[in-house]
Amino acid sequence: MKPQPAPTPAFVTRLGNATIAGVYDGKRVMPLGDSFVANAPRAAVADALAAGMRARDTIEIPFTPLLLRLDDGLVLFDTGNGPQAEGTGFGLLLPNLRAIGVAPEDIDTIVISHCHGDHVNGLRDASGQPLFPNAQVLVPRRDLAYWLDADEAARAPEFWQANFANVRRIFDNPAQPALALLEYEDGDEIAPGVTALAAHGHSPGHMAFRIASGDATMLLISDAAHLPELFVRHPDWQLMFDMDPDAARETRMRLLDMAAREELPVAGYHWGLPNIARVRRDGEGFAFSRLPFP
Repeated sequence: MKPQPAPTPAFVTRLGNATIAGVYDGKRVMPLGDSFVANAPRAAVADALAAGMRARDTIEIPFTPLLLRLDDGLVLFDTGNGPQAEGTGFGLLLPNLRAIGVAPEDIDTIVISHCHGDHVNGLRDASGQPLFPNAQVLVPRRDLAYWLDADEAARAPEFWQANFANVRRIFDNPAQPALALLEYEDGDEIAPGVTALAAHGHSPGHMAFRIASGDATMLLISDAAHLPELFVRHPDWQLMFDMDPDAARETRMRLLDMAAREELPVAGYHWGLPNIARVRRDGEGFAFSRLPFP
């Protein structure tokens, strides 16, 4: 049986002359462990989850790729987890795209923010075939170089070894049909009105994006601030998945401060639906208010 779309497959709104949609790929659920936030007591993390109206002892991690409809094409930022077995709870991107009238063949450009599995696995199916056959795939040069570097793999912690192998499977496997790859760097305009912003820390070449259309602008910060109840409210906290915690903290503060100072809407990959919010300074962190469903 094919995975069924979520009851609410996407959050769709306007940005100037463009349409944007956060498309739900599902969520993973796991117990709150002592190490999820590396530099805060588990009780403080539980309190922050409760303040955000979340369960105190559970971490729910949603996945929300962003779809941008421009006059001359469709741009998808990240590709989720890829198709999964029924009942897994994630891997819902393709049926949820179809639920809003978008077929995989319709996607013209895919922009990868970084090469962690939950962002790149949706590029191929289980047999290695590209899932978006007409899309040019833009990948950050620095991040791809890191994950394809055998020396980096040899000295990396065991926790990350599987991701090195996964990136080779996705991007560097001659037995599979090649993707239409194009590498990009900080400052590049990767689509009309879309500028790449260095946002290193979560991954060595992690990227964010400034998206402008007409007289409107927003920030897509990818994984720079993971669950907003934790890392927007407490930007000094260190996520266990941040590969360089100090750089990730600097990136998080810089991007959230930019959004607050310029009064820009900001989107996060792990924010669920609605995946776009307004942020403002609040003490040592930031308050956030999700955009309402239209």
